[in-house]
Amino acid sequence: MINVILTGALGRMGRMVAAELEGDPGTRISGAVESPGHPGIGSVFHGVPVVSSLGGVVADGDVVVDFSSPSATIDFLAVCAGARKPFVSGTTGLSAGQMKTAAEMSSETAVLISPNMSLGVNLLFRISEEAAKALCDFDIEIVETHHNKKKDSPSGTAAKIAEIVGKVRSGCECVYGREGMIGERKSTEIGMHSVRGGDVVGEHTVIFAGEGERFELSHKAHSRKTFARGALRAVHFMNGKPPGLYTMADVLGL
Repeated sequence: MINVILTGALGRMGRMVAAELEGDPGTRISGAVESPGHPGIGSVFHGVPVVSSLGGVVADGDVVVDFSSPSATIDFLAVCAGARKPFVSGTTGLSAGQMKTAAEMSSETAVLISPNMSLGVNLLFRISEEAAKALCDFDIEIVETHHNKKKDSPSGTAAKIAEIVGKVRSGCECVYGREGMIGERKSTEIGMHSVRGGDVVGEHTVIFAGEGERFELSHKAHSRKTFARGALRAVHFMNGKPPGLYTMADVLGL
């Protein structure tokens, strides 16, 4: 039985991950953490009290799962590093500096931070990399669509795709939308486009446009349960792992 502590437990994703954990016979919720001042502090969540400090309950868990905010994620990871507890986070919007800090902490404990826990999206990452290599002279455009409550833009997933294909194409730079007389498109551009509206869970399309043909890769998430199921799979993978920086590609065996 894997004991799991949830940080950001009362958020939308925290609740969904909790439901997946409850339905899995190999896991149990052993702790729930929310930000200080949250009205849910002191309430009972899936049989455990909601607390404001991970440090007080971290010893009760085998793996910590985090869906919170970038600054809170780094604070939670620091606690896990000190306690040598594997850490899985689906928090989006982490800066390059915060990711560097996370990588440094992975020398102390197992760390997996993914902007998207969807199994299909993580396959999209790998296929996009292969397509960028094979279609080396094709223009690349990335279009992402999300609900009207999403705060960050472009999405962490779109940024990750751009990072992946950018490593294949040397000298590339992201261009965020286009307006006015900007001249011809440069071959080094990676176009980034964000659409916001309604209750769209998440859609990502990578366009490879060449002479006389266009190749498109698309992923559409129909439910946030997709991300919760990916987090559950990551929990099983990360349990007992030695210190190091892991990815969802490792979870999938890619």
